[in-house]
Amino acid sequence: MDYLGTFPAGFTELVKHLILRDLERTTILFSDESVIAFRTQAVPAKLPYLKNLSILIAWGKAEDLASAYQLILDRKNLGTLDALSDRLAKKRFVIRTFIEGKPAPVIPHLHRRVEQEIVNRLSGKPNSERPELELHLHVRKNKQYFFVLQEKVHREEPIPAGTLPPYLCRLLIELSDPQKDDIFLDPFMGSGAIPFARAHAGPYGLIFAGDKDAEKVASFKAQLKNKRWEKRRKTIFPKLLDATKLDGFQDAFITRIVSDPPWGLYDNLDAAPLYELYEKFLGEAARVLAKTGKMVLLVGSHISLQAVIEKTRLPLRIIEHYPVLVSGQKALVYILVPI
Repeated sequence: MDYLGTFPAGFTELVKHLILRDLERTTILFSDESVIAFRTQAVPAKLPYLKNLSILIAWGKAEDLASAYQLILDRKNLGTLDALSDRLAKKRFVIRTFIEGKPAPVIPHLHRRVEQEIVNRLSGKPNSERPELELHLHVRKNKQYFFVLQEKVHREEPIPAGTLPPYLCRLLIELSDPQKDDIFLDPFMGSGAIPFARAHAGPYGLIFAGDKDAEKVASFKAQLKNKRWEKRRKTIFPKLLDATKLDGFQDAFITRIVSDPPWGLYDNLDAAPLYELYEKFLGEAARVLAKTGKMVLLVGSHISLQAVIEKTRLPLRIIEHYPVLVSGQKALVYILVPI
C-alpha cells in the first residue's frame, strides 16, 4: 500500500530516516520540503512525527488542476480503492481540491467524472456536508500532484499561539538521539509539550520540566495526575525554574536538553534582553550538560546562537543547524554538544 505523510517544512531528511527505521520493507516514492510518499507492506499506525498520514491513491506530474483530474481519469489510477472496497463500500464521500496547499475551486465537469469513478468502485454517494471519507486532490508548486484518501474525517483543534504541536516536538526529540537512560531537561517547558513527547518516545531515566510561570507548572502537574501517567509520574519532575539559574542541577548531570526558548515574539523582548537571556541560559546549559550529552533548541530565525557562543566563549559546539517553518514562522533548529 502507498501512503503520504505531511510534516513541518525543513525536516525531510529526518522524516525519511525515521520512516525507513520504523517500517520494514518500505520504499520512499517521493518527497519535498513538507510531504513524503512511501510504499510499505506494513500497516503503519499513526507515526508520531507526521502531521497527517493518508492513503495515496494516485500521484505524478501535472501542470495544473485540470491536468491532475485528467491524469486520474486517463490512467484509471484508482486501483487502490478497489483493494479497499470491502472497508469503504457505500460510504458518503467528498473530493476536495488544493493548489499549492490552499483550497481551490473544483472544475465541475471533471470533478463529476472523478466522483462517478468513485461511485462505480465503492457504491458510495457524494456528500460534502456529512462525509465519512475525504479525498484530497493536491497540485503543488513543483508540479507534483497527488490524490489521497482520509478515512476518518476530523478537524484539528487550533493550537494556542506559542504551543508546539506534538509531531514537531517528536521531531525535536528524535534529533536529540534519545537513549533509555536519559536524564532529560526542558527548562522552557511552557505547556509541557516537549517533555510529554519525550515521555511518549520511549524509555528514559528521568525527565525534568521547568518554567518561570507558576500556572504552567501547576497545569503540567495536574496533567500528570491523569491515570495514564500513573506508572511514570515518579520519573517526571515539573519545577518552578529559571532557565538562567539552574542551581538545582549538578555539573554534567543532564544528558539531553530539548527546548523551545523564547523568540521574543510573544514575550515582547527586544534584541538586547533576548540575547542576554540566551547568554545566561546557554552558560547554565553548558555547565549542566554531560560531556556525552546533546542539546536541541528551536529558536526564531533572527536569533544567532553562533554569535552568542562566540561572544561568551561557551564550551559548546553547533554540530548542525537548519531552517524550518513553525506555524508559518521562520525558525532554526540547532543541535549542540559540549566541547
